[in-house]
Amino acid sequence: MNFWEHLGELRQRLLTCIYCLAAGTVLGAFAVNPVIAWLAKPVGKLVFLHPTEAFAAQVKIAVGVSFLLCLPVLLYQIWAFIAAGLDQKEKKYLGWVVPFSYTFFMIGAAFSTFLVFPKAVAFLLTLGSEHLQPMLSVESYLNFFVLLGLAFGILFQLPLALHFLAKVGILRADFLAHNRRVSYLAIFVCATLFNPVPEVFTQLLLACAAIGLFELSIFLVKWETKQK
Repeated sequence: MNFWEHLGELRQRLLTCIYCLAAGTVLGAFAVNPVIAWLAKPVGKLVFLHPTEAFAAQVKIAVGVSFLLCLPVLLYQIWAFIAAGLDQKEKKYLGWVVPFSYTFFMIGAAFSTFLVFPKAVAFLLTLGSEHLQPMLSVESYLNFFVLLGLAFGILFQLPLALHFLAKVGILRADFLAHNRRVSYLAIFVCATLFNPVPEVFTQLLLACAAIGLFELSIFLVKWETKQK
């Protein structure tokens, strides 16, 4: 396949992605009000502070829903385009890494959405006082929700990141296992310092999730070492 054929294929796959996202956005538009109603449950009502804020927030939600719906299609289009330039070993590796990465990201985002986010909002609202009354704008509230979801989605990529380091020869399973106690201590310290909710149950939940990811990382690194 020459350069122009590659360019034509890239154009076709980009158009497929655009059409998919456009159709998903139309479907996402019907989910805007239910999503806002669900997100606003911990606070009651949200406000918008400038004329275009409500519209921009609704567009963000519709596009976000579309992205989540179309993500498998987008990943497949990327995979199908780059697969032509990969050898069999690389295809086999990416063939399981990409679905696992997507699954771990969605689990992390769900962990944030259903466990961390509601508790974080509930706690932050308790910081109000007689002279500090909460009046949350839909834009800042939505940005906080998305940022928290992305952070946990990326955190749940830890096993695959460590597996990749083992694959390229930087990391070994015995190093992780030997430093398990130190890693556990670091995890609990980080769960205490960076958890947006200073509440014991949430800290333990976050720490247990991180420990589970760490143990899964050790398993994947050992498996990769045996494959070599």
